[in-house]
This record gives sequence, structure tokens and C-alpha cells, in this order.
Amino acid sequence: MRRIIMNAVTVASLVLILSCLSAAAQQPDATLTLHTASIASRAGVGYSWGGGIVTFQGKEYPCRVDGLSVGEVGISSADAVGNVYHLTNLEDFSGTYMAVSTGAILAGGGDVATMRNQRGVVIELTDTSQGAKIMLAVQGVKITLEEGAPTASTRN
Repeated sequence: MRRIIMNAVTVASLVLILSCLSAAAQQPDATLTLHTASIASRAGVGYSWGGGIVTFQGKEYPCRVDGLSVGEVGISSADAVGNVYHLTNLEDFSGTYMAVSTGAILAGGGDVATMRNQRGVVIELTDTSQGAKIMLAVQGVKITLEEGAPTASTRN
């Protein structure tokens, strides 16, 4: 019985990874820009928060991010950009994103994290801050669209 469960978990993991890899070969459905900050102790325990803009079908929507850490100790902040895949309805964007892969380093030095929410939306996030490292909280990253907040395209 244990072997059957382990095989099922392995197959499910491979399917999830392959779906995310196939997403990278597609054109993104939206883009995401984030600014995050965190405060952490020497043990790496702390609080992180941030905000950003998701651009979907030519319009910008503000969002809030909780659970994305950008440093191991002290106070730190970072900026990140990402491509969003499998987004057909804006309502599907909000949710809890779990890491599919994290920690890959690009040739230019950026750290990459790929995450997916319960509705199948995939975000491939790359930090753009010098020396920052993207870390995802164990319970996932919660991203919520902020209704009614002004966006960059509506500000004067």
C-alpha cells in the first residue's frame, strides 16, 4: 500500500512539474511586478509583506502578497517580475501559490521561483534586486487582488 501511495505522489509531482514547464514555452497571459519587504530573526522566522501590479489584458490591477520572503536575517526588500500563465479569468489570479521549483539562478544573477495556485494559475517569478533570494513560505504565498485601489495607469 505504501508503495502505491509513493508511486501516486511521484506521478502527481511529475505531472505538476511538466505542466509548469509547458507553461514556460507559451506566451504569458499576464505579467506581475512586485515589491516585497521582510523582517526576520537569525532563525529565519519573521514577517513578510508586499504589493504589486498584475497586468492582464492591457489593464493594471493592484495586488497584495503575503508569505514571500526576500532575505534570511534582518530587514530586507526586493523587487521581482514574473510571467503569469493559465490565467483566463482575472478572478482566478487570487489564491495561495505553492512552490513548484525555487532557487534556480539565471545567467544574469536573478533568482527564480515557479509557483502554482489552486486554480492552475502559474507564476514564474524572477527577482530583479541585487543579492536578493526569493524564498517561499512553507504554507505558500497568498496573493490577493485589491479591489478599487488605484493603479499606475489610473494615477495622474
